[in-house]
Amino acid sequence: MAVGSNAPDFQDSRGKLSEVYEQYRAELRRFFQFNARRAHSVDDLMQEMFLQLLASRPTAELRDAQRYLFTVAWNVLHSANRRVCREPEHSLQFNDEELDLLAAPSNRLWVEDDTTAALADEQLNRLLNQLPRMCQVAVLRHYRDGKSYKEIAEEINVSVHTVKKYIMKGLSQFRTQFETGDTDR
Repeated sequence: MAVGSNAPDFQDSRGKLSEVYEQYRAELRRFFQFNARRAHSVDDLMQEMFLQLLASRPTAELRDAQRYLFTVAWNVLHSANRRVCREPEHSLQFNDEELDLLAAPSNRLWVEDDTTAALADEQLNRLLNQLPRMCQVAVLRHYRDGKSYKEIAEEINVSVHTVKKYIMKGLSQFRTQFETGDTDR
């Protein structure tokens, strides 16, 4: 295909479509709101329409971009409304009392075991104590106390970069210990 032929410039027509879409966006939204069978699907219809516009390649220069835009919108709406008609609504009917009766026996199956939480806390404390003192402070201040790197740096008189290194070193040691399962060292 020769450069400079009379073939339509697809990038130019796409750019024009995007401009027209933005210009008529509010009107398109109202069009979908008034005509869609499911009012909650307006955003989905808008997105589907925009994707169709991006994928479309008009064969000739668009003379009436607004008309083309609303034709695409009508096709998207028509397809969505046909899908709604074909697919039945899925709704469930239930009685609150029946659900409560079903939930009561299942609650008896769950027994909270505090021993695993206590064991995890004990292992975490043991690993924390194995860290150098500055790493301990940085990790605890950041994750337990919610302090920023800058606040921790000011508190312990080091640079922000050093605080990050301390935290990364602590997390790396935790990760290594928990991945190998060797938390009893």
